[in-house]
Amino acid sequence: MAHWAVEIPTRTPGEQPRTGVQVFTYPASRFPARGDVVEKVREDVATDTAVRHRSGAVADVDAIKVVWHDALM
Repeated sequence: MAHWAVEIPTRTPGEQPRTGVQVFTYPASRFPARGDVVEKVREDVATDTAVRHRSGAVADVDAIKVVWHDALM
């Protein structure tokens, strides 16, 4: 199944600028264009679940990396 993988660098306050990466995946069937995925991930990264998952680290939404995958998940 084709999908988008989105990596967002994270930073734990008081540490080096980049201390981790949070990854989101979205099916291409629901988000056919890259712009749709970027808009959706900017919404999702601010959810309570996403914040809790990264244990208080700050997400750098200006440095997201979006990759198209044509392979199986």
